Amino acid sequence: MRARTEQEWIRLLKDGDELKPDQEYVDQTRKKLLYEARKLRSKREKKKVWRMIWPSMMAVSLAAVLVVTVVSQTEAPKPHSSTYSSLETASKPSQIDKNTKVFIYNTHSRESFETKEIAGYNRTKNVQTVAKDLGRYLKQQSIPNTIDDKDYVKILLKKDMEFKDIYKLSRKSVKKAVKDYPNVQLMLDIHRGAGVGEREITTTKIKGKSVAKVQFFVSNSHPDYSENLKMAVELDHMLNEMYPGISRGIIQEKKDGYRNSLSYNQDLHPGALMVNIGGLENTLKEEKRTAKMLATAIKRVLNRHPN
Repeated sequence: MRARTEQEWIRLLKDGDELKPDQEYVDQTRKKLLYEARKLRSKREKKKVWRMIWPSMMAVSLAAVLVVTVVSQTEAPKPHSSTYSSLETASKPSQIDKNTKVFIYNTHSRESFETKEIAGYNRTKNVQTVAKDLGRYLKQQSIPNTIDDKDYVKILLKKDMEFKDIYKLSRKSVKKAVKDYPNVQLMLDIHRGAGVGEREITTTKIKGKSVAKVQFFVSNSHPDYSENLKMAVELDHMLNEMYPGISRGIIQEKKDGYRNSLSYNQDLHPGALMVNIGGLENTLKEEKRTAKMLATAIKRVLNRHPN
C-alpha cells in the first residue's frame, strides 16, 4: 500500500470531523500555559526591577570606595594620656612594664639639632628623637626601658604657662614613673647644650667618626643629691673609659650657678639625672652614635648594681 504524502494528510485533516480533545488534556495544557506565563512575567519584572536599582547600586559602590580611600589615607588620631588634660599630644605607654630599669623623658622636648637657633625646633631632629634612639639601643642591650614621649613645650604653650614652670609638668610624669616602675634605676632627662658656636666643644671623634659629647648635670639643692652625683660620676667614668673623651664631665647646680626650685626632678629618685647630649650644631647622626655608646655604658654600670 502506497504511503500518503504530506499534502494528502493536510487535506484529510481539513476535510475530516472537528478534533475534540478530552477534558483532562485541556486542563493539563491550561495549567502548563499558566505556569509558563507566570515564569515569563517574573523574569520581565526582575529585569525591570534590576534596571531600576542598578544605578543606585553603582552609586553606593562608588561612595563606599571613596570612603575606604579617604579613611585609609587619613592618619589615625593619637590617643591622649590621662595624666594631663586633652591638651597633651603624646600618649602614655599602652602598658606598664614593671621591669623597667631606665625611664627616659625630655622636659625641653623641642630642643633641636643642626641649627644655630637656641630655640630652634625640628620635628625629626630633636631631643625626643635621641631619646627614642637611646631607648632602642638599651633594648638591644636587654635593658628594659620606658620612654615618656610627651611634648612638654607644647603643653606649656597650650596652658599659657611661663617657661620656667615647665619642670612642673615633667615632674608629674616622673612622680608617676617612680610609683609605676619599682625597679627603675635611672631616670634620664635628655637635653642638648644651648651654646651657639660650640660645635668644637660638643663634638669629638671615636674610631674616626664624629660623635656628640655627653655632659651630666646634677642638682645639689636637695638633701640627698650625693646619690645622684654618685650615679653621674659612675656613668661619666664608664663613658670615658670605654670611649675616651666622649664625656665632658659633670655640672653641679649650686656650684655652677644654676637654680631650680624643683631640683630638676632629681630629688624624686637617686638615679634621676639630666643628660646633655651634644649641642645645637651637632648632627642627628652624631647624636645617634652617642646614644648607642651611652646605652652600652649604662648597661655596664647597671650590671654593677643589680636590684
